[in-house]
Amino acid sequence: MSEVMENKGLSISVDDGSERVPVLNKQGKEIGVFFFNPTDLGIIDRYNEVVKKFPEVLEPLANVNIDANGESDDDESIAALGEAKEKLFELCDYLFGGNFAEAFFGTVHPFSPVSNGLFYCENAISAVGDFITNRFAGRVLDIHDRVEKYTKSYTAQNKPKPRKSKKGSS
Repeated sequence: MSEVMENKGLSISVDDGSERVPVLNKQGKEIGVFFFNPTDLGIIDRYNEVVKKFPEVLEPLANVNIDANGESDDDESIAALGEAKEKLFELCDYLFGGNFAEAFFGTVHPFSPVSNGLFYCENAISAVGDFITNRFAGRVLDIHDRVEKYTKSYTAQNKPKPRKSKKGSS
């Protein structure tokens, strides 16, 4: 006899530093959400890896005709789009640990051309880079301020004290 036991309110809650970040379009409408840990020191390296590997994602699209919806109608192009989309999702999910692709591409096809002549995914990755830079820099400053607050009194107490000169000695 197998019984499934319910978790009756038992759980462990741990602050992992992650924050819920809504993804908004230019009109301010939420099109997705992802979770981001601005103190994750590895995110910058992972972002740089994603950017470096991005040309590999676009490679299958070299000879594909893509319509305004980021789609195509011939079999070869459809296969190339599928391959590129799979590579893109894998890379992007690696960046944030699994929720990037859904957050950014759940409502807009990643290879939809946008007004600046780029694919939507290029704009999304660039925006994420700006976001990481801004948030990470802010967190570094927060950490610096906190460390300084606690070490300021310590360093002031442990500074060498000036020696008193002895009277009458030359």
